[in-house]
Amino acid sequence: MAKWKLVNSENVKPFVCDDVYSSKMLTGDEMAGQPVININEGTLKPGGTTMGDGRGGVHEETEIYYIIEGEGFVVLDDVPVPVKAEDIIVIPGGVYHWIDNRSSDKPFRLFTFWPKQEQNGVYFERLKAWGTSVRNVDDAYTEKRLKQKK
Repeated sequence: MAKWKLVNSENVKPFVCDDVYSSKMLTGDEMAGQPVININEGTLKPGGTTMGDGRGGVHEETEIYYIIEGEGFVVLDDVPVPVKAEDIIVIPGGVYHWIDNRSSDKPFRLFTFWPKQEQNGVYFERLKAWGTSVRNVDDAYTEKRLKQKK
């Protein structure tokens, strides 16, 4: 039987993709030790866009964005859709998309959900740079939380 996991985003080291975008893999098969839905936390700095660095993309399978913080645009097949915290966007397979935070002076943070961790292009960048898909998930955090409850 697989062991459960508790992940706190503060304990996951961000993978800095460039000067405007960073990515934290919160769940993935490697981290969980079993197949799971991939959840990634992305942060786009004020004035940034993922289009400029070629991070716009199209995937075969659906992905879902849940906006955590900020306001910006998700550009879907060249149509800018304004989004804000607590919005959800379902992006069907085959739709070219990217995020835009050029009109804001605050960070834009979102969770992205994929059926498979390999759909996240940054997954492969992490593997190449780190040798693993996730870093610094502090398992001691879980133990500390359990002890606080006793």
